[in-house]
This record gives sequence, structure tokens and C-alpha cells, in this order.
Amino acid sequence: MAKRILETEIPSDAVSAVCQHHSVMLHLPVFAESLAVNASSVPDLFSDQSQTTLPGMTKEDWCKAQREDLSIMRVIAFLEKGQKPDLRVVKDEPFESKLLLRGWDRLELKDGVLYRKCFDRGSEIFQLVLPVKYRDRVMQGLHNEVGHLGAERVLNLARARCYWPKMKESIDHKCQTCERCFRRKARQQRAAPMVTIQTTYPLELLCMDYLSLEPDSRDTRNILVITDHFTKFAVAVPTKDQKAKTVAKALWENFLVHYGFPSRLHSDQGRDFESSVIKELCSLIGAEKVRTTPYHPQGNPVERFNRTLLSMLGTLDEKDKHHWRDFVKPLVHAYNCTRNDTTGYSPYELMFGRQPTLPVDLILGFNPPMENHTTHSEYVQNLRQRLQESYALAVENSKKMAARNKLRYDASVRAADLSAGDRVLVRNVSIRGKHKLADKWERPIHVVVKQVGGGPVYVVKPEFGNGPHRTLHRNLLLPCGFLPMEISPEPQSPKRKPWKKILRSSKRSGHEVECDESNDDEDEDFCLRGPQPLTTWGPYVEEFDTIPNHPLQVSLNPKAPEFKAQQQ
Repeated sequence: MAKRILETEIPSDAVSAVCQHHSVMLHLPVFAESLAVNASSVPDLFSDQSQTTLPGMTKEDWCKAQREDLSIMRVIAFLEKGQKPDLRVVKDEPFESKLLLRGWDRLELKDGVLYRKCFDRGSEIFQLVLPVKYRDRVMQGLHNEVGHLGAERVLNLARARCYWPKMKESIDHKCQTCERCFRRKARQQRAAPMVTIQTTYPLELLCMDYLSLEPDSRDTRNILVITDHFTKFAVAVPTKDQKAKTVAKALWENFLVHYGFPSRLHSDQGRDFESSVIKELCSLIGAEKVRTTPYHPQGNPVERFNRTLLSMLGTLDEKDKHHWRDFVKPLVHAYNCTRNDTTGYSPYELMFGRQPTLPVDLILGFNPPMENHTTHSEYVQNLRQRLQESYALAVENSKKMAARNKLRYDASVRAADLSAGDRVLVRNVSIRGKHKLADKWERPIHVVVKQVGGGPVYVVKPEFGNGPHRTLHRNLLLPCGFLPMEISPEPQSPKRKPWKKILRSSKRSGHEVECDESNDDEDEDFCLRGPQPLTTWGPYVEEFDTIPNHPLQVSLNPKAPEFKAQQQ
């Protein structure tokens, strides 16, 4: 069949019509590699002149291209003379010519084309010495067009094909400045040293956050966690939801009326904590509302206790995990009674000035040491003295622990401050669902507006457009000064409207039945038009008025045998 088609002369008009049919049906240019007909039969639509492809180079083309390169031309001239130049002559040659002449014994001319000879696992390889004007295209073909591989892999691919001086440096620079690799592969930087929070008395800073768990038997799945930063005293309140009114009520009934009003109330930027209800509560109790930077949980000290509480709840028996709500407050009380590594005291002792009595003390008959006081004034005086001593030691221990943590954290930090006007990318932290293929950094480029208070917090805005100003931590920003000023938006695949198979009824019915695009062959991918006898599509059963009412005219065969029913 194929032989017959090749032997038959196909008219050029037929080939042109077939090409035009495909271009209309697919709405896309089809790139034809070869056709066994006259080239004039192929429409201009099928040739895309904008494609930056490397032309098919012959040896004559490479010979001409190398002689047009100033550095390679000089090396070829020395090879054609057959005499290695001395150092005095090489000194005046171009820089790349000097590098090529260092490997004089490896250079070889074959059919007028310069190659560099090398060995790979015992086999001899001739590397084409590549002119300057083709190097970018070769690196694009070996990096951009083969999956954006790393520099080592690209270098191995290049060494098996061609060579030019400083090839490794060129490929390293190409991979490091590749926009797609930078957005996808660049890791988050630790560019800001740790800034510790310092407090010197109880309720100076009250921190709160939500801990979400799997629902228990009463469908409770939220825990409002409240901690005092200085004493580390914690309160945990299971709640039915995370609404602002629920937060305000739990905070008031479980902490404020028992332990007093804080000077500052600290939380993240959740809507439940930044609502007008919480702001009104803070104004009533005279507390200043402060918050962390977005997507920076390290700025909220309560996150550390969340991990401790989650670990304690996870140690419950399987039968107790179904009603974990009943164990939250006993476990938190046990935590408050244990010594904290940061302060050197238990949170209970720093908050109340005495050691707690635990259930095990009653069982074993252990009584905490008690002091006899003749008057209430004497008790208050002794309590105040003990608390002052405890607070002083707690502050000292906290500073030592903070300095130790800062030293360990800053050891892996590469400090890099930003200035106003610097171009940065923002960490892509707002992705939801599966995002294994998503870029690690947002598409728009931002510009630094200012640094907040000399700390590791910056205000940024989009480089182009009227986007909002954002306050972000330094670790969520990545300098990108080498990226081009204007980056075209991400190409979005056009959403094709599905073909609609429309079944038309009479004009009186006035409605249509539609279905999604079918997966038939492309030659059959068209809309059904014209009258149809009957459709039973889904809930619709329609009979069309266009069905002829006269009986069908069928011709019979007069010589056919007479029909006889078979006996069962």
C-alpha cells in the first residue's frame, strides 16, 4: 500500500487541502517535517520562522563559522602552518586563543574543521571547538530543553559533543542564573540572625495560638493554647470552633479573670485573633495587641508548647484518645508543675510563689515544706522576697538559654541584609493541596520598600502594578537582581470550550440537549447538526417533528423463499 502511494503522483492541491483541514480543526500550526510532494504545496502556516532552532550545520558551515570567530581563526592559522607558536607570539594573541594553544597536542584539523581530542573511559572523542555565537544555543539545548538538569550533568553532555575555553564556568553560570531553575530549585535562605524575645515579669507578654487535632467523641477538634512568656505558665482550653467570639470568651473565662490582665497580647495573623472583637477586648483590659509576621511561626513562642502538648496527648491509651478533651487540663497542670529548662523553675512556682501539691504527694504522704507566719504581712513580705529572687534567677537563666540558642541558630545563617529598592522573590507559602510540581517562589517580582525597626522584617511591594504592600520576614525573601526587569506572565493553556452536541427539536419546544466533548477521531469531531429521529439522552425523551409521517418505501425481492415458522 505504501509503495503504491509513493509511486502515485499526489496533486499539490490535495496536499494543501489536507493541511488546511488540519489547521482549521486543531486551531494549531502543524509542523510538517517532510512531504513527498512539491514544497509549494505546504501552506505558509506550517513553517514557523520564530523558532530559534540550531540550523543543520554541515562541515563547510562549521569551517566557515570557525574562521569567522577571531580566537578560533588564529588557532587554525597556526595549525595550518604546522608549527607551534612560541611564547612571545602567544602573548599577543586573544585570551581564548591562548587557552586553546595551551592544549596544542590535543588540537586537530579534520576537513578544515577544528576539533579537540580527548579520552573518555579509554575511547577517543573529538570535540568540536564551538564558536562564540553558538554557545548560548548549545547550552539552551543541553539545559533548558532536557529538563533543566544540574551543572554537572549538563557539563558531561557538553563534553561529549563540543568544547570551548572556560566551558565549565559558562555552564555553571547558565545553570545558576536560569530563571526556571531559580524559581523551582532555590532553597529558602537563613539570612537573618535570631532575634530573641525578652521579658522580665509575669504577664508582660501573653501568647496564644490554636492547636487543631482529630475530633474526639464529642466532635471537639480545637484547643486554644495560652502561655505566659516569662513564667511559661500554660492554659489550654478545648473549643468547638475558632471563631473570634469563642476566642474572646475562652480567654476571658479561663485566664483573664483568674490570673489578671497582660501588658501585651501576642498571636499570629489569623482572622480569629485579628478580629474587631479581640481588639475591643484588648482595649477594655488595657493590653497592646501585637502579632507575628505572616508564615513565620517561630515568632510565636506558644508554638513550642503546642508540640509538647501534642506529644503528651499522643501518649494516651487508644481508648483514652477518643475522649482526649478530658485529659487536656490535667496534662497541662502536670506540665506547669515541672521544671522548665529555660527559667530553671516550674511555671507554677514562678506564677504563685510556692510549690504545688500533686496527687502523688497525698498518696505517699509527702507534704511540701511550709513556713509558719504570724501575720499576713509577714507572709506577703516573705512571698515577695522569694518571688524577687526567683524572677532574677529566671531572667538570668532565660538570657543564658537564649544566647545559647542564638549561637546555635546563627551558626547556619548567612547574613544578608536588604536595602530599599532591592528586587526579591517571595516564598510561595499560600499553596493549597498537592503542590509537588509548583514553584517554590511566587511569580511576581517584589521590591523592598523599607526595613521595619532595624530587625529582620521588611515591607515589600510588587515591582509592577498596584499590588498591596506586604510585611514579611527576611527568610521568606530571596534576592533576584539578575532576573530580567520585565518577565512575561506564565503561559496559560487556553481553555477549549467543549464541543456541544446539540439536538434540535422543533421551534416550539425551545430547549436543547447538550453533552460534553467526545473522544472520537478528530475527523469525526464535529457538532451534530440536522434533525435526528429520536434521542433518549439522560432524562430527556424527545420526538422531533421532522420525522416523516409517511411509511417507508422498501423494495421486496420477489424471488425470496416463503417464510415458514419453525416448529419448537
